Amino acid sequence: MEVKVQKKEIIENKVSSKKSNPAPTQFSSAIRPDESLLLNTSYTDTITFNDYNDDFDYWYLNGQKNETEVSFIYNWDWRNNKKYNFKSGDLIEINWIMDRIGMAGDEEVIDFVERAIDAKKITSSVQPIPFLKREDRYDESVQATVSTMLINQAYSENISEPEKAALGYIAFDIGNECEWGYDAEGNERVLWCQIVSALNLDYQCSNTQLNFLRNWFSKDSLALKKLQSCPSMPNTATVQTTFNEILIQTDQTAKIITVSYKVSGLNVRESKTWSWSQTDVFEYGAEHIVLVDSEKSDLTKDDIDMNPDAAENIDPQNFVLALKDHILSQWKKQDNFNTLKITFTNNVLNIKDDEGSTLSTYDFNEMVINGTNEPQTLYLTITDEGGGGGGNVMLEETYVLTVLDAENFDIRREETTLID
Repeated sequence: MEVKVQKKEIIENKVSSKKSNPAPTQFSSAIRPDESLLLNTSYTDTITFNDYNDDFDYWYLNGQKNETEVSFIYNWDWRNNKKYNFKSGDLIEINWIMDRIGMAGDEEVIDFVERAIDAKKITSSVQPIPFLKREDRYDESVQATVSTMLINQAYSENISEPEKAALGYIAFDIGNECEWGYDAEGNERVLWCQIVSALNLDYQCSNTQLNFLRNWFSKDSLALKKLQSCPSMPNTATVQTTFNEILIQTDQTAKIITVSYKVSGLNVRESKTWSWSQTDVFEYGAEHIVLVDSEKSDLTKDDIDMNPDAAENIDPQNFVLALKDHILSQWKKQDNFNTLKITFTNNVLNIKDDEGSTLSTYDFNEMVINGTNEPQTLYLTITDEGGGGGGNVMLEETYVLTVLDAENFDIRREETTLID
């Protein structure tokens, strides 16, 4: 593998107000895959609404058309306008155009996208609503792609009190990306959890959360017993569980709420994982709710390698720095080492002589790591441009790195090949 070491704004400010070129311009779209579309021409389609996603520079309405995922940028306030406060699964009619927009961060770069002009609900959803799902997203803070819990914003905004109670109940003792922080006054250390916050129940084990659940489950003795104590499960816990999916369906005629969810668990100390799926059925009234049925699948267990000294659990950048130090240690054996000018910037090691001529350049951004039959031993291959003698010589150098522990490695040169 190659190692690459590497506000939400009002949509009106992002949509281009430039006049379109009067000459017909043809476009394609997943919404109408068999048609050639024109810029700034109005189209109307019926789609199944999924959710709103306001996490990017542009706001997106997501849905499905003939089992194909479709998206539109939009600029209405669905939180405060019931007309646009759709639920997942609603059949909606959407009026839209192909529009040109400036790319966020570089307005001179133009893209063409589907932009929603207006929308209205045709029929309400009768299908289970996805309340929570997981998606791989890039996290700038750790510079890696991580599995991220996503909660249905549109559904959370118009959730009923019984639905809120059912979801709050299942999330009460299962981890949902909880992190330690402080209360609103900044005095008490508390545990903030994604689902608890999305349901406006304050923090885990708060009076707001406990009083709400105990009031709604006041006629359910088993639920009240569960609510006598309150667990805290931060996402740094040695043993923890978390949701991978939550679906909820409400039958308003029968006063039944069905919640189906998938859970995975992790024991870091014992290097074990497990998972299960579960369906809970609740009956509800005007001011109470009762758990009437629950079906849980068998546990699926697995062993994993959580050993921090295992090669696959070590940040590849550690290998970069170790090899860089090893290469410099070889250069130090030369008599003129103290006169060399050495820089290491943006993962590129450059070595020059006292006259400023480049002797060698190692670009660690292009370093390739390959495994071997020994789990703790790796091959590191890097190009040495200059080959120690300057000029246009280019060498491909392969080193053998053996992991002693997470911070210490044994490195030796294996092979050097001249590249034509």
